[in-house]
Amino acid sequence: ADADVVATENGMRSDVESEVAITGPDWSLETALTLLGGHQATNAGVAATLARQVAAVDERTIAEGLRQATWPGRFELVDRDPTVVLDGSHNPGAAATLSDLLGRYEYEDLHVVFAAMSDKAYDEMIASLPAVERAFVTRPQLDRAESVDSLADAFKGHAATVNRVPSVAEAVDRAIRRAEEDDFVLVTGSLYAVAEARDRWTRQVVPKDRVPPRATNRSEETEGASEEARGVEPSVFETFLRHDQAETVAERFEAVGGTCVRSSAGTPEKLDRVVLSGSATELRSLAGHLDDAGLGLAHVATQLRARLDGSSTTSGPFGVDGTAVMGILNVTPDSFHDGGEYDALDAAVERAEEMVAAGADVVDVGGESTRPGADPVPVETEIDRVVPVVEELSSLDVPVSVDTRKAAVADAALDAGADVVNDVSGLSDPEMRFVVADHDAGLVLMHSLSAPVDPDRSAAYDDVVEDVRTELAETVLHAERAGVDRERILVDPGCGFGKSTAESMELVDRLGEFRALGCPVMLGHSQKSMFAGVSGDGDDRLPPTLAATAMAAERAADVVRVHDVAENAAVVRTVAATTGSD
Repeated sequence: ADADVVATENGMRSDVESEVAITGPDWSLETALTLLGGHQATNAGVAATLARQVAAVDERTIAEGLRQATWPGRFELVDRDPTVVLDGSHNPGAAATLSDLLGRYEYEDLHVVFAAMSDKAYDEMIASLPAVERAFVTRPQLDRAESVDSLADAFKGHAATVNRVPSVAEAVDRAIRRAEEDDFVLVTGSLYAVAEARDRWTRQVVPKDRVPPRATNRSEETEGASEEARGVEPSVFETFLRHDQAETVAERFEAVGGTCVRSSAGTPEKLDRVVLSGSATELRSLAGHLDDAGLGLAHVATQLRARLDGSSTTSGPFGVDGTAVMGILNVTPDSFHDGGEYDALDAAVERAEEMVAAGADVVDVGGESTRPGADPVPVETEIDRVVPVVEELSSLDVPVSVDTRKAAVADAALDAGADVVNDVSGLSDPEMRFVVADHDAGLVLMHSLSAPVDPDRSAAYDDVVEDVRTELAETVLHAERAGVDRERILVDPGCGFGKSTAESMELVDRLGEFRALGCPVMLGHSQKSMFAGVSGDGDDRLPPTLAATAMAAERAADVVRVHDVAENAAVVRTVAATTGSD
C-alpha cells in the first residue's frame, strides 16, 4: 500500500544541509536538515507526523523545528580547510550510508581516523569506504576496543598508507596536519572514538583569574620590568582532559615548577577536571613541552598559548584598543528604557550622531523590543523600522550593528550597509547563520532561553557560568559549520535572559572565563532589572550600570553594550588609564 506520508530528500542545500520535502494526505512542508541521507529524511517525516498528532502546530513551526535538530557526531562537519567530519557509524549498513554521503563532496584525498569495538564487523565497514589515501587506526580508552594492529591488518588493500596511533586525539591531530586544504578528514567506526575526537572542538581552556594580568603601555623605561613582572605573576586555568592526557600534563607542568590539581569528581565520564596554577613563564614552558608529548596535547598547547596571548592583547573586534562601547539605538515604540524616543528617522539619526560624538565605537540599531511581555514584531514592520536608519547611518565613521533575531531582517539590514548582526536569541532562526556567512558579516551570539524575555521561563544551572559557556560553545560551532569565521563571532552571556539577579551578577564577575571560547566577549547589562535591588530610591539604574561597566572593562571585555554612552565611555577610559592599557 502507498504510504500516507512521504518524505523525500532533494539534494544538498549547502555543505551542511539537505533539502527535504514531506507530504501528507492534506498537508505538506519543505525544510532543510543537518542530518543527511534518505533515512534521516524518513525520520523527519515520522517526527512531523507525530508532532501534528500530539500538538496543534502548523507546518512552518514543524519545518523550523526539524531544521534546528542536530546530532553531535552524526556526519558532523566540524572544520574546513581541510574538511573534517565526525561520524559515529559503527556497523556495515551505516558505513555504506556514510560512503554514499561522502560521494556528495568534492575533495582530493581522503584521510580516515578509524577505531572500532572488537565485536563489530569492522572489516566490512572498512571495505565499504571509498578510496583512502591514509588511514590512522586508533583505539579509544575502552577495554573492548579493537587493537590498532588488527585494524591495521583490516585496512591492507584499502588504504595507500596505514598509520598506527594508539591515542584517538593524537590520530586526529596527525590526520589534520597531514591533510592538505582540499582534502577530507573523516573520523569514524566508533561512537567512543568520535566522542574522544570531538574534545578537540569542545574543550575549553578557561582563565579563572577574575582580572587578567595588566597589558601596560607605560614608559619605555619600565617596559622591560613590566614584561618581567607579568612573567612571574601567577595565573590559573582550568580545562577537562582524558585521564592519560591529564596525567601527562600534570607530570610536565610540575617538572617546570607549576601546580596541577586533578579531579574526576562530578566531571563528565572519562574526563578529569584539570586546574593549572603558575606564572606565565611556567605556563608557556608547559605549552612547549606539550608540543611533542603526543596524545593530542599539541592542540591543548595551542589553546593554552591563545589564552595566555589573549589576556594581554589590546586590539578589539572593532579596531579599538581595549573595550569598545556599543551605543544602543532603539527605533521601537516599546523598548523598556527608551521606547518611542527615537522611532522617527530624524530623531534616530540625530541620536546616533550624538552617541558617536560621546564615544560610541559602534551603533546597535534595534527594531523589536525583547523586554518581558513585548509583542513580537512582524518581519516587514521590523525591516521598515531598521533599514532606513541603517542606510542613513552608513555615513558614520563607525560600524553599524542590527539587533534582530530574524534572518530576513538581518539580510535586509546587511544589504543596507550594516556590518554586524546582534542576535539575542542565539540563532533561534535556523537561516540566520547562513545569512551572516553569505554577507561575511560579524555576529553577536547571546545566550538566552527566550526572546522576548519570558519571566516564567528559567533554567536550573549547576554553575551558571560553566553551563552558559558550554551552551554558547555549541552555538559558536553551529555558526562555524555554516561558514561564519570564529574571528567574526562575539559572545554575550545574556544577563537577565533566563537568569536570576544573582546569576546575572555572577556572569559579570566571571566574565573573563568566556574568553575560553576563543571569541571576543560582549556584555549587555545596561539599565536591566538585575540592578533593581541595588539602584536605590527612584530605581536609578545608571550608577550600577556604570559599576558593572567598570568591572567588565577591568575583566578585559571587548565590548560593552549601553544606553548612556558618554557616562559609560568615561568609565571605560578611566579603567584603561588605571590599568595602564590606555
